[in-house]
Amino acid sequence: MSSTKNFKKARASLYSSTSDIVVEMLAIQMDRAEEAHRRIEEEGIVVRDLKGSVIPHPAIKIEIDADKIISDLIKKH
Repeated sequence: MSSTKNFKKARASLYSSTSDIVVEMLAIQMDRAEEAHRRIEEEGIVVRDLKGSVIPHPAIKIEIDADKIISDLIKKH
């Protein structure tokens, strides 16, 4: 069994014949998207960079990328 918190959710999202490695990959991306979303909620949609400039929170890209991978994995498996 996996150490990722979303393994059961990932397994339920895919065909029963899908290999555990693919389920694990999906679960990791689900964990990553949730963590990025949590950080955005806590820290705000914009943050300051090292120079003090206001920039979009870097976790936005992480969440978008993870969501894309999640979508692709579910479609394929």
